[in-house]
Amino acid sequence: MRLIMKLLLCLCLLPASVFCQERITSVMVGPKEDQTRIVAAFVEPTEDALKTQSMIIDMTPIKNNKNQPASVFVDLTSTVRNLSTGEKKQKILQLRWQKIGEVEFKCDGKWKKQTADAATNKIVEAATALFQIIPLNTKKTTELDLPKDVEQKILSVLDSLTTETFSCLRNVN
Repeated sequence: MRLIMKLLLCLCLLPASVFCQERITSVMVGPKEDQTRIVAAFVEPTEDALKTQSMIIDMTPIKNNKNQPASVFVDLTSTVRNLSTGEKKQKILQLRWQKIGEVEFKCDGKWKKQTADAATNKIVEAATALFQIIPLNTKKTTELDLPKDVEQKILSVLDSLTTETFSCLRNVN
């Protein structure tokens, strides 16, 4: 809950960045029940729209940043809202994997196994890059500085969300 509140606070600062035409990046990590949650959020204004993107990861805690979590759930969301009309175009992709096993995508409310391809591997790589920078065994919500290379990996994944690449991508309007 605290993580969500802090992200909402960041969004309150949005009007200042709209005038500056600058991307806001916020990364938070904290406990969520018996898991660790990582939220990477990006807000970028354009001339007539506001683009918000996020990668939310829920994973089993890890004891060493070189280890992989036993299970991982990833929610990728990209939203573009037209500032003059209020029209919203949103894309959502959810996937999960176990330490040993295939990646599953959520399609029409059901989990569907898929063979890993280059696009899926990019998502796993971006999530893994985040795992490597989080503080271990965090007991409270903590804000992180995101290295530029990790930021670019995540943004590359979020910008590649198309139905041609991911058949389970949901378009919400």
